Amino acid sequence: MEQRYIKVGLAFTVGMLAGLWAINNLLNWETAQGAVAYALSQENQSGYAARIIPPIHSPAAATVGLLVIILTEATAGSLALLGAWRMWSQRNAESAGFAAAKGFAVLGAGIAVLNWFLGFFVIGGTAIMMGQAEGMEGAMRGAIAMATLSFLTLIYLSISEPPPRPAD
Repeated sequence: MEQRYIKVGLAFTVGMLAGLWAINNLLNWETAQGAVAYALSQENQSGYAARIIPPIHSPAAATVGLLVIILTEATAGSLALLGAWRMWSQRNAESAGFAAAKGFAVLGAGIAVLNWFLGFFVIGGTAIMMGQAEGMEGAMRGAIAMATLSFLTLIYLSISEPPPRPAD
């Protein structure tokens, strides 16, 4: 039973993490859009001279990029929170019922991993060399932390737990 509570708590945590980042980005739209525009511009980059993706200086591209980030974070957060609620509702259920309730939490944690690993590291860090740009180190450190914690949660949620002990 303890593992079920931990899984609910972790799913809730990933949901809050992703959801709060979506809200932070919305509340600080201009700053967030500026950060995306700066990353896309590849300015102040001390990395490689040849680039996979050429610098992009389009405000529309920065807006689309930020919208993708926010929608991905909001989706990950909503699904993880829904999954946490469903798991909480099924915490006393048989193993099959609790396992079925984990689906949205697993999906939410997986989308969170893809957002911060694929979005920030593969696309941002490798394709546009975001980590090589002056001032972007914090975003990269944050993304690795969030991707790692979401991935650890995803792994833990995917592990079957023992059935609840019968009441005495």
